[in-house]
Amino acid sequence: MQAVAGNRLFVNHGKPVMASFSQHSNTKPYSRIAVAVDQQGQKLWLIAVDGKQPFYSEGVTLAELAEIVINLGADQALNLDGGGSSTLVMATSSGTTVLNAPIHTKLPMVERPVANHLGFYALPAIENQ
Repeated sequence: MQAVAGNRLFVNHGKPVMASFSQHSNTKPYSRIAVAVDQQGQKLWLIAVDGKQPFYSEGVTLAELAEIVINLGADQALNLDGGGSSTLVMATSSGTTVLNAPIHTKLPMVERPVANHLGFYALPAIENQ
């Protein structure tokens, strides 16, 4: 069995899902993680917004995140479990690279050990000839 911690679809058919924004936890800036797809299912976005880091990033509300993903061209977007442990990592030829600034015990760039993750593997893109 496989699962990922996500709590709501906040963009549906390219429009914000207004009921998603009413809870108190969604109306304050916060570290957020989202996954979104375009209408054709050809593009996938993994979005990490850092938060709780004054002078760097305070985070975003869920409504602000909806605006971001809609501007990217997303048709559907799911809010995942965000917070200080939110970390976006990419494999490179020289190892792994952290692409955002997670925060643990109030120390930026210190990763927190977590029990869940969402991973994707993609074949290398073939260039048009």
